[in-house]
Amino acid sequence: MTDVRRCLSVLLALAVLTGVLVLAAPPAGAARGQPAVEVTVMADGLSIPWDIGFTPDGVMVYTERPGRIGVRFPDGTRRTLSADLSDLLVAGESGLMGMVVDPRFERNRRIYTCQAHTGPEVQVIAWRINPAYTSARRVIDPVVDDIPLVTGRHGGCRLRFFRGALMIATGDAAQGTNPQDLRSLGGKVLRVHRHKGIGLPDNPFATSANPDTRRVYSYGHRNLQGLAVRPARGEVWSVEHGPSRDDEINRIRAAGNYGWNPVPGYNESRPMTDLGRFPDAVPAVWSSGFPTLATSGGIFVQGPEWGIWNGALAVASLKDRSLRMFRLHRDGRVVGVDVVPEVTGRYGRLRTPMMGPDGALYVTTSNGSNDRILRLRPTGSPFGRVDQAVGRQGVIDVAGWAIDPNTRGPITVHVYLDGEAVRALRADGRRPDVGAAHPGFGSRHGYQTRLRTTPGSHQVCVYGINVGGGANRLIGCRRT
Repeated sequence: MTDVRRCLSVLLALAVLTGVLVLAAPPAGAARGQPAVEVTVMADGLSIPWDIGFTPDGVMVYTERPGRIGVRFPDGTRRTLSADLSDLLVAGESGLMGMVVDPRFERNRRIYTCQAHTGPEVQVIAWRINPAYTSARRVIDPVVDDIPLVTGRHGGCRLRFFRGALMIATGDAAQGTNPQDLRSLGGKVLRVHRHKGIGLPDNPFATSANPDTRRVYSYGHRNLQGLAVRPARGEVWSVEHGPSRDDEINRIRAAGNYGWNPVPGYNESRPMTDLGRFPDAVPAVWSSGFPTLATSGGIFVQGPEWGIWNGALAVASLKDRSLRMFRLHRDGRVVGVDVVPEVTGRYGRLRTPMMGPDGALYVTTSNGSNDRILRLRPTGSPFGRVDQAVGRQGVIDVAGWAIDPNTRGPITVHVYLDGEAVRALRADGRRPDVGAAHPGFGSRHGYQTRLRTTPGSHQVCVYGINVGGGANRLIGCRRT
């Protein structure tokens, strides 16, 4: 072994043992270790695309606030679904807003939308998309109603699933008494049954005589814009607009009071988290201070190709026109905030980030005309996964896939066992599923091998070799 190869082997082994990854050179002004990002426009000509979701067959579904439900197929074809939106109220900040794909979409083909209704009020409605992706039909109308709305200001509204429950983040309708009133659905995070819309029996106020109170999971919010589930910790987080100061990021707790109480009237000089009036209010994880950024959607970034942003909370903002990555300690503390320069200030107001099934981050703009859906991928970092590392009787069967974003052909990967490089192999096996998710790269990116070792638990890691101009980068690890 030459000195260069010996040195490289030692460095790679240290990377596996310490978790320090070799990353692409960051753009000028970026934090150390921050990956460069490639931005691709996936859809344009839109009007305030509010939310995005993906079906199991890779179709992107998105809402536009003026009243359209659109789809984009993996081949780039786009279509507006035929849907009855005749009772939609488009006023102020409200219209067709949050959307989420049912986790059981393969069986029921359902999506849920959160939309302003001519009442005026905000309603959550369940829709069924037909197999041809040409229409959406209301199947539960509504799942939840009576979410307050007056002028269209502070209508919320974000939807996410968490452990089988439908979570609904609402605005306070700019009415001062709503956030602290447990009989009102305004300024709340609600937790309901996905079909019946009722509060779940283990909700914090489940014994209340009031059916709306039984839906409440947390309260004392102003205008919730983002809702995200932190996969590694099983937590729900929110992103919230402040008045003239203190946009907030919050970790949601059952029965938590988040301290917004702008009374008498609608006094926006009150603190976002009023610890003077409510000493037990839940403090924000992060506050913007003055001025506000108009933080909007948020999502947790997942995948080793994201380097130091793997596990970070990506938060878009409207007024500040930025995308920020909030790096978190496992206990929830913010340990760093990075601006993504490739999109910040370049595409106008940004509303919703969402992870796609291909490991990329999708972001919507919110300028009112010719809006776009952007795809962000870290350059120089491989896409891929260790699908399995199954050990039995002294052997480990390893399988997965790997793509170098800088080349279209198969790449070489190195398999490490307990920190030692044990095998190099070509990732050129047929993987139609990978080809469908990454149509520009073909379908020959699978790898598999069998390792002989001692019985017991072992750590298997796979690196892409000579990825992104000569570096070696982690694809993933599994423990047997």
